[in-house]
Order: sequence, then C-alpha cells, then structure tokens
Amino acid sequence: MLPPPLEVEELYAAAAAKPPLSEDPKHAAVFGNVYDLCVRNGQVLVAASRFGGRLRSIAYGHFWSWLEQDYDWAHELRSTLGPEAQAIESSFALNLLARDPHLKSSGLGRETLETWLAGIGGYSCWLQTSDMDSPARRLYESLGFSALGHGPQAPNGHPGLVLFRPPT
Repeated sequence: MLPPPLEVEELYAAAAAKPPLSEDPKHAAVFGNVYDLCVRNGQVLVAASRFGGRLRSIAYGHFWSWLEQDYDWAHELRSTLGPEAQAIESSFALNLLARDPHLKSSGLGRETLETWLAGIGGYSCWLQTSDMDSPARRLYESLGFSALGHGPQAPNGHPGLVLFRPPT
C-alpha cells in the first residue's frame, strides 16, 4: 500500500527542516502534491519503510519521457540543461528521497534508495538536488550519480543540480 500524500509531505518537512537544507515547510507541500499527482496518474515506483506505524523513509519516481513532460518546470529543465537534456530521455526520474531525521546515519536512506534503484531494473536515472555538499549528495555520488548540469530553482533559491546515473 502506498503512503498517503500527507504522510510523504510530513516526512519531507521533518527531513528538510534540519541543516544543511533548513527549508521552509511550504516546500514540503509541493513535494506532497507532486507525489499525489504521480500516484493518481499511476506513474510511480515507490520504495518506503515503516516502523511503529509511521513512514520512516521513501524514495519515489517515475519513467521520464520528454514527450510526456509538458509543463513549465519540465520546459525550464530542458532549457537549462541544453544538449545534456537528451541524456535523461527514457530514464527514471527520482522525485524524492527522504528519511526520518531521527534515523540519521542509520543507513536507512541508502537502503531505501538502493531498493528503489533495484526496482528500475538497470535503467538510467536522474534527480535534481540542491547544489551543496550534503549527506544526500554524497550518497547519490557513492551510488554512481554524477553532475549533468543545472536545472530549475531548488527550494534554497539557487539553480538545482541535476545528477545522472547511467544504466547499470
């Protein structure tokens, strides 16, 4: 059973409130709404964990084809990536990885992401994150992601960093 959007929003808000992100909780609502839209469209692959009846981690995303991405954020992404945008055609987009901040350094974020990556069956994938040194970015890089370019504005107000992982 997929987690409800409000639970995803609450987990992201808790995780992103701590440094280094220190995000305004309003951004969590955006992530919850995007998750809800993906679920309603039936275009979502989710890896999640629960302990004590609560959502403790989630990684989710969907298959990415430029023909299906006709909205402002996607147009801006394509424009800012320029020729590199072709690399993410027919790949999977990792929309969100979040982990309960009380479980920092537990390995749960890595385990959740590895489960999601196994679910995409060797396809290439990409994500956008804040362009800063963070535990999440180090995790992505340790699992084979590397910088592809910059995308639309991230919640910190700066252009987001697009990371790409080639097919395995």
